Amino acid sequence: MAFWLAIITPLAYPPLLLGGLDSQSFLIFVGVVALNVFGLLAGRGYGDPA
Repeated sequence: MAFWLAIITPLAYPPLLLGGLDSQSFLIFVGVVALNVFGLLAGRGYGDPA
């Protein structure tokens, strides 16, 4: 699931950046980036043979 989180979360970047980053949307952007980093780290072994 973390692998797919890492794949899906970057889709939220363009709408957030194009809408401008006020204080609330900046916090949402930072949260989305944190979720993306978590997904990248937790899902890095996806598809590796066990």
